[in-house]
Amino acid sequence: MLGQSVALVVLLALSVLWVVVMSSLPRIEGTMPLPGIHTSAAIARDSLGVPRITAKSLPDAYFALGWVHAQDRMWQMEMQRRVGAGRLAEVVGEAGLSNDRFTRSLGLYRLAERAFPQLDEPTRAALVSYAAGVNAWMKENRLRLPPEYTLLGFRPEPWTPADSMVWQKLMALQLAGNWHDDILRAQLNRSLDPKRVQELFPATPADAPVTLSSEGGKALLDGLPEAARTMPASNIWVVGGNRTESGKPLLANDPHLGFRAPILWYLAALDAPDLSLSGATVPGVPFHVIAHNTRIAWGFTATQADTVDLFVEKLAGESAYKTPEGSRPFVVRDEVIRVKGAADVALTVRETRHGPVISDLVAKDVAGPGEVVALSATLLGEQDFSIQALRKLNQAKDWAGFTNAVKDLQAPVLNIGYADTAGNIGFYTAGRVPIRKSGNGMVPARGWTNEGDWTGWVPFAKLPQSYNPKSALLINANNKVVGDKYPYLITATWDDGYRASRIRDLLEPRRKLTPADMSETQGDIVSLQALELKDLLSGHEFKGKTARDAAQKLADWDGRMARDRAEPLIYASWLGHLNRAVFADELKERFEAIAAPRAQMLLEALTRRRHWCDDVSTPEPESCEDMIERALEQALADLAGRWGNDMAKWSWGATHRATFDNAVLGKVPLVANLANLAIATDGDNYTVSRGSYVADAKATEFPQNHGAGLRAVFDLGNLANSRFVIATGQSGLPLSRHYADMMKDWQANRLPWPTQDKTFAVFKLERGR
Repeated sequence: MLGQSVALVVLLALSVLWVVVMSSLPRIEGTMPLPGIHTSAAIARDSLGVPRITAKSLPDAYFALGWVHAQDRMWQMEMQRRVGAGRLAEVVGEAGLSNDRFTRSLGLYRLAERAFPQLDEPTRAALVSYAAGVNAWMKENRLRLPPEYTLLGFRPEPWTPADSMVWQKLMALQLAGNWHDDILRAQLNRSLDPKRVQELFPATPADAPVTLSSEGGKALLDGLPEAARTMPASNIWVVGGNRTESGKPLLANDPHLGFRAPILWYLAALDAPDLSLSGATVPGVPFHVIAHNTRIAWGFTATQADTVDLFVEKLAGESAYKTPEGSRPFVVRDEVIRVKGAADVALTVRETRHGPVISDLVAKDVAGPGEVVALSATLLGEQDFSIQALRKLNQAKDWAGFTNAVKDLQAPVLNIGYADTAGNIGFYTAGRVPIRKSGNGMVPARGWTNEGDWTGWVPFAKLPQSYNPKSALLINANNKVVGDKYPYLITATWDDGYRASRIRDLLEPRRKLTPADMSETQGDIVSLQALELKDLLSGHEFKGKTARDAAQKLADWDGRMARDRAEPLIYASWLGHLNRAVFADELKERFEAIAAPRAQMLLEALTRRRHWCDDVSTPEPESCEDMIERALEQALADLAGRWGNDMAKWSWGATHRATFDNAVLGKVPLVANLANLAIATDGDNYTVSRGSYVADAKATEFPQNHGAGLRAVFDLGNLANSRFVIATGQSGLPLSRHYADMMKDWQANRLPWPTQDKTFAVFKLERGR
């Protein structure tokens, strides 16, 4: 009887959950009279659930976009604004505290609110109309909200323009260069000869000051929330008309960010007087981010400019700090963080002339005795018109309008590719790049001096740019955008150029290029890094037969990180073991920060800096050849333990699967299997088709957590022929047919939208009530 009762309770609970989830699916047919809309807007959806909004005015178009974003992704929007506002703990409890402390200390939401009145009137009006559309949906669907609201037991507050604007602050934080390495370099300088640190980070000055305490620096790194962890990357290239079949430009773009379900991006088309847009939006934001209008197309990559610096400040008593002109009091503000199921948490934020003190967040000994660490970032500057840049970019008609738009961009610093129907192509690195009085921003500076202080910004007209180059080819894959003679410092550390080199090799010799060729290039899975490094392995004489067989497979391998092949798995496991064998003995607990192999660092150690190969924990010296052999043997043993002894049955795709986890529903029993998504993928961190992963401790599992969540190809000869795909689907609701219906197309590198089928459903919003 007890078992039957329990079963009945479980059945009832599942029935309630089913009703809640199903009732939250959007209404996509019919007519809805609403207050707030001026005339009317029609929302036509295709078989992929992508809306095409047709409105009689711009305000109504933005209103309708707010409505459809809320229909499909309201929970994503909710989490986005709460992360930015530092109000996550209110709904998830103590698990959200690290995020809330950090974003409250930076004051991201306060800055968004302050920026709104400074925007031009058309941008403010668009944000207000969009918010009205979101709020209209919430009011009409207060009993049909996404199931996460029911599970966590709260209801959404009205949407505001600042809720939209804070997304730009979050993106600026995530794309702000690798400032986490600044902390790591300062830590390593305490335990290693600075010259050895310079070998790990070639641009590091050998006499870099030691400022962060050993354990404090670790605490600071460990205490950073997900929103502050950077993994920026992307590909973009623009091809001029003399290289294409149509005689008009082609532009390809695939931004690389962390994976989640649903993916960040949302596809939409919008038609209104004097504005027609198709492409990728971000739910919560009224403007298209990567798209085309009737005249131009554009896309982005992260410049990885160094726009965040750390300053170690010396205290002058309890409430002040030292400056070159004497002591100065901290600017202090008090914050209260509400925590679900626990007492409120009081947070006192101290700010210096350089920025907020972040060492208060995790431990008082982050810096040395009598010191604190402040963070300076361009994203924290006043008068930020970055969201306005997007609105103006949406409406630009030519290169002049394009440059006028991107001039408003403050943070993040982005490389922006451009093409137009008149046949022009261009490229602009836009955003605020600080000019330092001294130093290169690679290690924390002494705040009580003037060293490292920002004295201004690189002038907009002097930022890297190109318009109609003779080569008719512009490529960026986060590689270096300027030569060594460029008079300003953008960053002292650039990304490896493997992806950019591969794109150049594929495109430079060719003419008569088509959109299909652009898409094929986006799907390329040859790893130039693997081709470069595998020769160090396969050319070695191995003692054991299994190792010899594996080495021969790699010697014959073409470097394609194909999911149906064993070679990529053998190579990736060997690389992980070799990286650990070479560096872990000297870096000790700091090694985990570079556990993901850095190609150039490892290559240098195996060729020019061979002293790294000696294991300092053993009395006998080891050679790089010793390390290569040991690493391969250990990799093969671990792989056999996980995947069996038959190497012919191993495959990269069995262990390299793109994982898209749903932050809330993915943790609910029975629902998790629907909410969390995974699919076998090709590629690695250095292929054009990006397949970044985090390996397990034994280097036998390589789940992909980062890559091209969006792919776009723009045809300026026929803009209607431009194509798009996102990694998951349009909906954020796991029971929707559109939750994951683009995954297989994404896996196969097919770009299915716009669809060729007829309109699936039409929903009309009309003025009323």
